[in-house]
Amino acid sequence: MKISRLASRGVANLPDLECDLVSSSTGRPHDLVVVTGPPASGKTRLCELLLASLETIGGYQGIVRASDWYVDADRGARVDLELWLDGDGPASVGRANAVVRFTRGGALREVERAVGREVARYDHDPAHGKREYFPEGRQRAWGARQDGLGSQEQALLRCSKDPQKYSFVPRFLAQLASDPTRRASFARGLELLSPTARHVPTARGQDPTTCFSNRRGSGVPYAELSSSEADAVIIAATAALIGLNHSIVVLDRPELYVPPHRLVAWLDGLLHLGRDNQWFVATSSEELVGAASRSQVISLGGEA
Repeated sequence: MKISRLASRGVANLPDLECDLVSSSTGRPHDLVVVTGPPASGKTRLCELLLASLETIGGYQGIVRASDWYVDADRGARVDLELWLDGDGPASVGRANAVVRFTRGGALREVERAVGREVARYDHDPAHGKREYFPEGRQRAWGARQDGLGSQEQALLRCSKDPQKYSFVPRFLAQLASDPTRRASFARGLELLSPTARHVPTARGQDPTTCFSNRRGSGVPYAELSSSEADAVIIAATAALIGLNHSIVVLDRPELYVPPHRLVAWLDGLLHLGRDNQWFVATSSEELVGAASRSQVISLGGEA
């Protein structure tokens, strides 16, 4: 699942937009879309508008409040999307148009029923697409909460900014010993995203979260990884758990966790995480913007 066109008007705190997201060389939607602009220009707002629109088209049981999105209650706001569906569901191949209206009467959709069912479908089968949000405030979850790993519980967290969103990670690490396929996927994802942290399986009876090596040595606990290493663990664990393929993924502010000289290489690793994903990355990094082609950049309030 990818987005090839995005248009919006009347959305609060965003300029009216019309974006063609198709690559001229391949004729397919870009795998990477960079959303950029100066501070407070609406980068995060645009990404969350995209998620709210998809949730309206086909929800994961989340709640979309229409009043969060329009400027004028009488006129409302409108978002037009062109979707490319390439999973294995009833609307598995082809393009589909969808209109989302945020009105006084609620969030409304105009879309074929089969497309709505496909967008709403959620499980951890890597054969079909999903959507995922890595918000700016992503971090290790502290405290006693440990969310379950099943699709029913995890579905509620996909578009969430819940500060405990990643509380599943310790339980995920504990179950890797009995799941070699997921363990290999996680280890590869971590290697793509971190130059220092590696997954090292623990012996039976040891704390399963001491399963990392870095420059300090082996047996490093998850809680003692650096911020950039922990961020790589969060992203790699999420991708391995939910089967992140053919999916629309939103990621906010990678420059908070990755040093400037590594951002472009890090982003290349991100694009190799899973198969055929489309990443929307909100950033102020000149390095990331400079590495993208002009047609991959949505610039808000400034030059790309």
